[in-house]
Amino acid sequence: MLNSVVDITERQRAEAALHETEERFENIADTVPVMIWVSGPDKLCTFVNKVWLEFTGRTMEQELGNGWTADVYPDDLDRCLNTYSTAFDVRRTFKMEYRVRRGDGEYRWVLDSGVPRFSTDGVFAGYIGSCIDITEIKRTQDAALARQQLESLEVLTGYIAHDFGNILSSIIANAELLQEDLGPGSPAAKEVQSIIDVAVRGSEIVHELMINTRNDRSKLELLDVSVLVQEMIEQLKIPISKYATLETHFGKGLPPVLARATHIRKIVMNLIINAAKAIGEEPGRIEISTSYLISQQASAFDILPNLPEAGYVLLEVSDTGIGMTPEIQTRIFDPFFTTKPENRRAGLAVIQAIVHRYGGVIKVKSAPGQGTRFAIMLPCASEGARQSRSAQTGD
Repeated sequence: MLNSVVDITERQRAEAALHETEERFENIADTVPVMIWVSGPDKLCTFVNKVWLEFTGRTMEQELGNGWTADVYPDDLDRCLNTYSTAFDVRRTFKMEYRVRRGDGEYRWVLDSGVPRFSTDGVFAGYIGSCIDITEIKRTQDAALARQQLESLEVLTGYIAHDFGNILSSIIANAELLQEDLGPGSPAAKEVQSIIDVAVRGSEIVHELMINTRNDRSKLELLDVSVLVQEMIEQLKIPISKYATLETHFGKGLPPVLARATHIRKIVMNLIINAAKAIGEEPGRIEISTSYLISQQASAFDILPNLPEAGYVLLEVSDTGIGMTPEIQTRIFDPFFTTKPENRRAGLAVIQAIVHRYGGVIKVKSAPGQGTRFAIMLPCASEGARQSRSAQTGD
């Protein structure tokens, strides 16, 4: 019999120390308020922390290996994997943004930062990274960009409207001169009058455009939104097909908002037209309501969170139409986005611009086959504004 004895004390101590280090790392990782992930040298995920699991609503076993890719938004997956793999192959740090599905089904934007890790002897051991939810930051950035785009569009519209108005004025003047030369009994007098009528209508549209592109607060009024919308009821029924019914729920005695009546009418009419198009020729229902909320109530009901502390008039328009996918919802306020060539979506961009001009917020909630709800909150006029307007009108 031949025996050999090897002292493995140091190895066991090293393994115990390594195990203790891993446990300490996992405990620390589970307490930090960001999502942590670790991958091995084979690019496969070996660990995600508790925050990650709480965010995705999945188990550790589901996320390990390549399982975490199931949470990534499909359109972002190839770019995400390419960025990760390219950085991995050259052992360099990386940062990338992509969307991840939260446990409630909503896709959220995250900023993923990864760095290579090495053992004490310099051997590459994989990557460690962190993910931060940046959805609200991106929404703020997108809103700021949208405002800049709309401000530029507003300036351009003003220039075009001014020049076009001059052209129409010239057409009207020359047509009137021609009408005088023809006399009332001329066979062409009727056609000339049609030219004048069309040009006058065009001038009215140009005038409305120029009013909407001026940031002139001197023409603002103290408006009761409920009363204003009630006065529009008959007008609102026109764009609604025979298949849809209109239901109204108006709050009484709402605090006034400081705005232009034409702007509020434009908001309501655009939303009703969109709702009618969403219902189409299927039986459906359109609801319009007004109410009063304070910002704390809006946050509690998840209507419009993170609002400045104040009182708001809530205007809601909902329909039972085809609804929208999350992808379309992220782009509906883009003035140049449309899902149909014949359907200009600029109306929603104008609505957003008007709402933002008055310090309000607009939010849409929709899902395919489940209809759409637009919620708009306009800040109530301050007491100082009410007294100032009362003094100007002599009330």
